[in-house]
Amino acid sequence: MTDNKNSTLSPTEFLAKKYFDQGEKYFTGDGVPVDFKKAVANYEQSAKFDYTPAVFSLGVCYIRGLGVDKNERRAYELIKRAAEAGNLDAQFTLGHFYFEGSVVERDYKKAVEIFDESAKKGHPGGMNDLGFCYQRGLGVEQDDARAFECFSQAAQADFPAAQNNVGDCYNFGRGVEADPEKAYLYYYRAAQSGYAVAQNNVGMCCLNGHGVKRDYEQAVKWFEESGKLGNPVAIANLGFCYETGRGVEKSAEKAVQLYTISADAESAPGQFNLAKCLRDGNGAKQDKERAFSLFKRAAENGFPMAYAELALCYTDGIGTKPDKELAEKFKKLSADAGYPVKE
Repeated sequence: MTDNKNSTLSPTEFLAKKYFDQGEKYFTGDGVPVDFKKAVANYEQSAKFDYTPAVFSLGVCYIRGLGVDKNERRAYELIKRAAEAGNLDAQFTLGHFYFEGSVVERDYKKAVEIFDESAKKGHPGGMNDLGFCYQRGLGVEQDDARAFECFSQAAQADFPAAQNNVGDCYNFGRGVEADPEKAYLYYYRAAQSGYAVAQNNVGMCCLNGHGVKRDYEQAVKWFEESGKLGNPVAIANLGFCYETGRGVEKSAEKAVQLYTISADAESAPGQFNLAKCLRDGNGAKQDKERAFSLFKRAAENGFPMAYAELALCYTDGIGTKPDKELAEKFKKLSADAGYPVKE
């Protein structure tokens, strides 16, 4: 039987598409075991015929190190090639190279131009990232209202990251009037799509009764779902549930295990909570020196509550030598962040 969809393709185009489709099967495990090396081999054969989807997919493999060693320079070359051939996903991805500055010189304005162009062509990721640039004032003048508009448009296309960002806007009143119930609904929509950050946010809403009825068991469920996807913040929050006995049987030992996993993944909440347990000997043998080190790491990772604990460490010599000057420094940092040290 003739495949009408392929009957209009030239022999070269037919072969290029055949290699690409086979690569997709190995990449996704569609009827065959997942095998990234075989996926790459097929993408490479297809790319030799300048089949743009294969060029882009091959670039993604080099970005993520799937079936090949990670190689950002090679990835950039492939993504740029696909973008110049009109591939919208590649154009969007190219913007990230300029945003991150890992291969080319960082250029937020250039990134914004690319995100804006892909957004105009209907790419929800481009619209979402354009919103992020407006929210942070990167490459454009900071504008929370414009950021909210961008996130909202991308969210309408069922883009989970954008749905989560709209949730944040409603949660914190950024560019729109704060509305906890709307925040929860947007978080929930993104969480249902398997977006780990949103799953953690739904868990926090359930834990605190923010925008939804307080439900500790539901909070635990969502923290577990997010943790399974590797979100270290959710793992720390799950640890908090075990430490306090919210939604699960109380277990300081289990909490320490979870905090340790989170801290090792450079999660500031995990580092902070593990530090408190080690300082107090809660669920683990007391280790004030390690506690102090973890408080420092949490502070370096931007966790403001750690400033107050460091101030106390330097004041009382907990895990380190007393240092009045550093104690005063961290007291000020803590107060400026809204967490004044309790004398």
